Amino acid sequence: MIPVEFFWISLFLMFGLIGSAHGLRKELGATTILLLSLFAAFIGEQQILSRITGALPEGPLGDWPEGTVVAIYYAVIIIFVAFISYEGIVLAFPVKELKGVGKWFFGFFGGLINGYLVIGTLWNVIARADYFRPKLTLVSGTLSSLHEGIIPLLPISLMDSFSPYIMLVLGMILLLAIVLK
Repeated sequence: MIPVEFFWISLFLMFGLIGSAHGLRKELGATTILLLSLFAAFIGEQQILSRITGALPEGPLGDWPEGTVVAIYYAVIIIFVAFISYEGIVLAFPVKELKGVGKWFFGFFGGLINGYLVIGTLWNVIARADYFRPKLTLVSGTLSSLHEGIIPLLPISLMDSFSPYIMLVLGMILLLAIVLK
């Protein structure tokens, strides 16, 4: 078996390929929504999770570890927001539409940013939930030092370590650039 970080990194690179087809204008629009929704999810985590865990029934669902509930909370939010950002009405950043190699090159890096936000969040919360062990066996064996070195650099860990307001500021700057054109 391959180390689990190669799975996550390949998903991250897949977002880069999607971005190269999508173009930088649309990728930055999706980035805006992802940044703001991650900030809102992080700020509302404690209030929402206390209501969710209080509403869980006794029995097999009631004994879920807190990390699993947090992972499901973030996974549902980030997957829903990413789906709407890519498949719904897409915000387009007010820059000239690039063609050819420029569209592919800059779109690829815009896609990597979104891959970092989406896949990085999923990776972060699932790793914190210890890959749902012992109920599920998603990962066998021990995790590598590369895996453990990457986890502190992912979005939720960065918001824990520094400030969630970084996401808010970056999201608002992008949103103002879109609105003010």
